Amino acid sequence: MGHLLNEPVLAEQDPAGRLTAYEWRGARYAVDEVLKTYGSPQDGRVYRVRVTGAEGVAVAELGRDADQWRLRHIFSA
Repeated sequence: MGHLLNEPVLAEQDPAGRLTAYEWRGARYAVDEVLKTYGSPQDGRVYRVRVTGAEGVAVAELGRDADQWRLRHIFSA
């Protein structure tokens, strides 16, 4: 079961624009793999990713609208 959060995050991207990590509530989460991407740049993209943080591995869903990133959901992996 996932937790709906819809909270802003500070996203990190590589020079090619790929999501590599994000910071949320003072903790950093490394993006291990992008599992799925959907939506459009006009309506906002959603990225489902496998992440590793201090608490271990999880699956997160991040929304991107222009340069604004939000952590939408987080699921136990």
